[in-house]
Amino acid sequence: MAERRCSICKAPLAADLRSVFCSERCRTIDLSRWLSEEYRIRGGEDEEGGQLVRSREPGSESGSSDPHSLEGEGL
Repeated sequence: MAERRCSICKAPLAADLRSVFCSERCRTIDLSRWLSEEYRIRGGEDEEGGQLVRSREPGSESGSSDPHSLEGEGL
């Protein structure tokens, strides 16, 4: 089985830890990203449903190309 890593800082996680974060700091960073809408969940018929994606950069005026995918980051 592959070694589990923190979703934010990529630090190794203890095998018995039930979280995807190594610390309260990383948990808070993730929450902040959700609250500031850096993360969003796709929905709608014309999009690939249910994938976690990063929204465009704050302050970006154009609806730039595809958002950055967060697949493989343990979320």
